Amino acid sequence: MRLAMSMIELVISIVVMGIVVMSLPLILTQVQNNNAFALQQEAILAAKTKIGNILTHEWDETTYAASAGRSFVLDTAGDGELNRVGTSTQRVGHVDADYRRKLFPNTTNATNIATHGTSDIDMFHNQNVTLSVAPIGEGAGALSYIFNLRLDPSIVYVSDTATYSNDPLNFTFGVNAAGGTTNIKRIAVQVRDTDANALITTLRAFTCNIGESPSLPSRPYQ
Repeated sequence: MRLAMSMIELVISIVVMGIVVMSLPLILTQVQNNNAFALQQEAILAAKTKIGNILTHEWDETTYAASAGRSFVLDTAGDGELNRVGTSTQRVGHVDADYRRKLFPNTTNATNIATHGTSDIDMFHNQNVTLSVAPIGEGAGALSYIFNLRLDPSIVYVSDTATYSNDPLNFTFGVNAAGGTTNIKRIAVQVRDTDANALITTLRAFTCNIGESPSLPSRPYQ
């Protein structure tokens, strides 16, 4: 009887061990998927935060006028339908009234990305940032990054060409750099895993040359 019970226990043990061994690949795959998802989510959060930070700065170094305490629309080499009308401070679509968005009284051109200032979004172009895991005992906490990431931001002018006089208006957002200054800048942030030197994700945003209204001024840029 004892021998029979021992044999049954052995068979049951073998079956249980077989089930456990068969489950190991599934468990490892699930762990790998969870790690990949966590890495992707952290990369998206980092890129979104970086873009949000960039968008708090001026559209161009010549946009803001400290004397007026506001930002103005700039002259560009983009679509001619968006140029100022004659020698006025308006372009088509602007409201000819005080406290409205307008261009500078004199021609003031947008600058090339390479000639950025210290307060506009262009200054982030090709300024890579590395986010590293904080070592234990050096401020690591619940809000620390759990992966080593590198943020590669790029800012370029993109085409603003469209049939603005048509109804409906036909326009396609492009992501490739235009030949000169336009009324649209594209912000792209690539996030890479520095341990594997692999691209995780790319987030993009677009910002336009629209100045601001004195009634709704942004903070002064220093």
